[in-house]
Amino acid sequence: MPTEEVLRITGLKVGFGAGDERVLAVDGVDLALTPGKVHALVGESGSGKSVTGLSVLGLTRGGGATISGEIGYGGRNLVELAEPGMRALRGAELSMVFQDPMTSLNPLHRVGRQIAEMARLHDHLSKKDAMRRAAELLDEVGIPDAGRALRAYPHEFSGGMRQRVMIAIALACRPKVLVADEPTTALDVTIQAQILGLVRTLCADHGTAVLLVTHDLGVVARYADEVSVMYVGEIVETGAVADVLSAPRHPYTQGLLGAIPRLRGPKPERLQTIPGSVPVFTAAAAARAGCRFAARCGHEHDRCAQPPPTRELAPGRAFRCWLEEKGSTS
Repeated sequence: MPTEEVLRITGLKVGFGAGDERVLAVDGVDLALTPGKVHALVGESGSGKSVTGLSVLGLTRGGGATISGEIGYGGRNLVELAEPGMRALRGAELSMVFQDPMTSLNPLHRVGRQIAEMARLHDHLSKKDAMRRAAELLDEVGIPDAGRALRAYPHEFSGGMRQRVMIAIALACRPKVLVADEPTTALDVTIQAQILGLVRTLCADHGTAVLLVTHDLGVVARYADEVSVMYVGEIVETGAVADVLSAPRHPYTQGLLGAIPRLRGPKPERLQTIPGSVPVFTAAAAARAGCRFAARCGHEHDRCAQPPPTRELAPGRAFRCWLEEKGSTS
């Protein structure tokens, strides 16, 4: 694995169920995370984004799940790492901020205890030193009067403050990889901007690689360095954010961008929409499928009955489509 990458996912497949009816939530995903950079994973609900993020921390194991491929980290394949090994990494080197701050904290324990618990478990700090670390983290994430905040219960905090606490917990042991799964879904746009800006700044300061799971291309444009567009378990386009958003090559990426309201320029009578909805792909359906977006794509042609090739435009910039055969639509 190249030294500039902290984690690389190769050919990741995650399915739920058994036999031909096994649902393929993730089907052959490749992506890499770089220290201090934010890599966004974007797509509609049901595309497999959250399952990909959860798999990095080994949180899709059990419950009838089947996982294959490679999640390369520190010279090990996390897909094959036994559960005791994963427990040692979770929170210490690999961490996560979940979607809903209103339900992610334990309402029965004070905030300070919940932050300090991570430092005591992984860094083996004394109770006093762990609480000191917790106070420093609260100050770092922008919560005033850390001494008072340590003694507070979650219900005494607003949604934005709770999410700051969740970020403090996630960064307590200075992890090398942070998965942020729709971390601002339940927050208003002003607090959303504060939280995402905080995550980006803290992770850049500490050299933490971030996988940001989101459905919001506006968030991607403002806070991410790289983006992978995901559809029905596959990456259909990837590259630097500026390149993908300014010159999208896959029809799905173009459709997502076309559905965003514009504040400048002429206003269309109606926003562009992508017809239909994200299908559920079983193992049997995937085996006989060509392009998975074909049924919703306005550029469908005969070649789409076959799986499309991945076309590399430049290092790190690629898309998966037959569209080149018909010429660019940009």
